[in-house]
Amino acid sequence: MPPEDRAQPVADPPGRVGRLTALLGTVSFEPASDTEWGAAEPNRPVTTGDRLWSDTAGRAEIEMGTAAVRVWHETELDVTRLDDNSLQLRIPQGAVTVQLSTLTSGETAEIDAPNAAVTLNATGEYRVEVSPDGATTTVTVRSGSAEVTSAGSSFALVAHQVATVQGDSAPTYNVAEEGQPDDFDQWVNSRDEVADGAPRRYVPADMPGVEDLDNNGSWDNDADYGPVWYPTTVEAGWAPYHTGHWAWIGPWGWTWVDDASWGWAPFHYGRWAYVHDRWGWCPGRVIAPAVYAPGLVVFAGGAGWGASAAFGPGGGVGWFPLGPDEVYRPAYHVSDAYVRRVNITNVTNITVINNVNVTNVTYRNRDVPNAFMAVPRQSFISAAPVARVAVRLPPDQIRSVGIVGTAPEVVPTRASLIAEGGGRTFSRPPVDVARRAVVAVHAPPPRPVPFSAQEHALASTGGRPLAASQLATLRHTTPVPGGQPSRTALVRSAAAQPAQGAALKPARAGLPAAHPAFQTGVVSRPMTPPPSAGAHAALAQPPREQATARAPEQPAPQAAPQAAPNPAMATRVPASPAMASRAPAARPPVRSASPSLDASYVAERTQMEDRHTQQFAKPPAGVTPDALAERQQTEHNDLDARYHQAAAAGKPAMPPARPAARPAPAARPAPAARPAPAPKKK
Repeated sequence: MPPEDRAQPVADPPGRVGRLTALLGTVSFEPASDTEWGAAEPNRPVTTGDRLWSDTAGRAEIEMGTAAVRVWHETELDVTRLDDNSLQLRIPQGAVTVQLSTLTSGETAEIDAPNAAVTLNATGEYRVEVSPDGATTTVTVRSGSAEVTSAGSSFALVAHQVATVQGDSAPTYNVAEEGQPDDFDQWVNSRDEVADGAPRRYVPADMPGVEDLDNNGSWDNDADYGPVWYPTTVEAGWAPYHTGHWAWIGPWGWTWVDDASWGWAPFHYGRWAYVHDRWGWCPGRVIAPAVYAPGLVVFAGGAGWGASAAFGPGGGVGWFPLGPDEVYRPAYHVSDAYVRRVNITNVTNITVINNVNVTNVTYRNRDVPNAFMAVPRQSFISAAPVARVAVRLPPDQIRSVGIVGTAPEVVPTRASLIAEGGGRTFSRPPVDVARRAVVAVHAPPPRPVPFSAQEHALASTGGRPLAASQLATLRHTTPVPGGQPSRTALVRSAAAQPAQGAALKPARAGLPAAHPAFQTGVVSRPMTPPPSAGAHAALAQPPREQATARAPEQPAPQAAPQAAPNPAMATRVPASPAMASRAPAARPPVRSASPSLDASYVAERTQMEDRHTQQFAKPPAGVTPDALAERQQTEHNDLDARYHQAAAAGKPAMPPARPAARPAPAARPAPAARPAPAPKKK
């Protein structure tokens, strides 16, 4: 962690992100920091602020840890918030389903529509549909239980019930039994069968993309690396991080997007090793929750490297995959506790994690045949397909190139945000849909800073992602682009009764009356602490499955049936015969944070969430939605930072909250210079 980051708490990025998959028809994507839409692409990471539009006949799926979100035709879905403890979605039009396989007591899951906010209170499957005019919201609980909040009141739904909320200023609601499945439900069921049929072996329960592994490879055990997954069919000369492209995605910066259908988990978690003349993915110890990384590689070359006929005048960018027990040092601003959490599954020596100098390490994959990949710098910046623009270098040049660590010295441009072309089409949602307000229980986070406002600062950092304090400064000084309404202004409180209107009422006799929203305790559920940063711990909570503390000893993996070769691909290298199974190497035990620390965190977070919900419903006088969102986000960041620091130090309780930063006093103007006295006349 650089010295300039140690002076203040660091807002670590979430360990959980979404993954785009199952894209059918025309599906479009707008990154959080951009104002232009492009074609959605498989394996694109999805995080807070991203937007998705599924056009006529379009369909899409987003994996979010143990949550699966399915999007139907003519639907806009905005990810209002996605982090380790929160899932909040905005749907101004269309239909989505959310399936929660697990839900800890500390997670909040919410779907916000124009006239109703739906809080998901248990594992299960939920569907929310908004009419084209935004006047009607239909909520179906296939399994689980939910709370629907509108116009200051709430009512509960249980499994096999359907609720319809009609109107905005004086909304009414009806509740009935769930009907027969339609085309959307049948497609969702087919996706459920794909996910349910894939065993989650040797990886945390919340790691996305795992269902693709058994269908595209086989597992074996290695005496040094433990469980190793080998892809069944790859092109001749293939190596990890060769077929795909790099994109700029905040807050992580340069992020790998792989082309393979299975190209998610092996490129954002674990390490790669060259074992018995083939590449294998090593997930490491089963410690959950999984912590996402944008690309587990080592960059080489540096600014100006390779400015020759091979790369062109701009030079080149080179990289190769990290191996087991090699430390990943993020380029983005993070705490020491985060560095331990993102490495702990594959690097067991905490001292090595804390003290490694990534530019002075003998990396095992550097000299492996075909491991080193290089492309022209401009191709890297423009998110060009790596396989198409790759430059092969002789071994002596690879051995002589300097290591720059995990941050290429490359400044992104707008072309870096989303890949263009590739035969994919895109469209934009109707303007009235994109600008339609929704209601919510929880306040949204601060609006994303447009990339156009970040470009100058990124040039000064050499392409390193900006710190939270830098982004906050830019947010205050940058107007909303194009006169568009701020995204925080597009979210109103569902717990506040309309100023000119009426509270939510039943549409017919026989329905139970809705109750005031603040009496429901929707956000007062016990909170589960975030992943711990203890000296030898990777987490302070079980995975999102509530009862799991540590994975039991697992049997030796059996070779999975090999998938049939894809005739669309060219030369192939068949997988070598399965090796004899061996017991995994011994792994050190995992220690959790103090139970008393967890309890104090739970109490403090519960109080904070209740206070934030009431502030959102009745904002303090003179406080704008953007200012309130930023104030609440700062409290969230401070709470989690104090927890991680206390866990790392072995403290039994939460340290006191830091006082709010005071604005710096205005500088006094320097006194005007006095003219020199005139010489006296003699």
